[in-house]
Amino acid sequence: MTVPAPLLRWMLAACWLCLCLPGVAAAAPPQMDWPAIPSPSGAKTFWIAEYIEQNTIPMQIRGIESTDPMEVVSRFYEKWMADKTGYGVSTVGPMRVLGARMGLYQVTVQLRAAPSGTVGRLVAAVVYDEVRNEQSLRERAERIGKGFPRPAGSQVVSDTLSYDEGQRNRTIVVTNNVSVETNALYLREQMIRLGWSLLQDRTVEGGTRSALVFRRGNEEMAVTISRNDGAYFIVASQTTPE
Repeated sequence: MTVPAPLLRWMLAACWLCLCLPGVAAAAPPQMDWPAIPSPSGAKTFWIAEYIEQNTIPMQIRGIESTDPMEVVSRFYEKWMADKTGYGVSTVGPMRVLGARMGLYQVTVQLRAAPSGTVGRLVAAVVYDEVRNEQSLRERAERIGKGFPRPAGSQVVSDTLSYDEGQRNRTIVVTNNVSVETNALYLREQMIRLGWSLLQDRTVEGGTRSALVFRRGNEEMAVTISRNDGAYFIVASQTTPE
């Protein structure tokens, strides 16, 4: 049995995004009864995110490093997951991905070979906490990117909430077919309308990249707009003191 493709896709994407986020050590995240994911003898584990919400889904992510070959580490987790609901194994490029359900949580172990042995991610995500009906799915979709202005036709790729010491971080990634300057003009107007002050406005690299910084009270938002492979991307990082 294989890990369901939709779950696998957003879990892998979330882990990749966490590598790009500064400071995801929890300050005051919601308290949850996370499942205990074991590690093989001699393996080193470390926090990537004690608490993070990726597109409204609460997650907890640890990194793992082992001097044992990937086959040995994989067998350890295969044995641990074998009797759990929905257990499955998939191969995604160089990664071996094992998954199973534990109560409200989907637990995923992502492993790949490295010169030192094995590296990977241990992920627990709350994906079974709501009734999966059309209304709940619509309400969750509406929360993704909520409050961040964007031109018509834009698509929110991800909305990530994390906690640092003394502050809450939110990173929103948006893509569309609107030029860098038009995106920047739209955001300048809309953010000011929403009560933000413009602190920085720079367009560089021949108009293919724009950097904006806004402030509202004690909140700050840094926005980068760029073109990549014919598409335009907006990355907005907002910090709010707790």
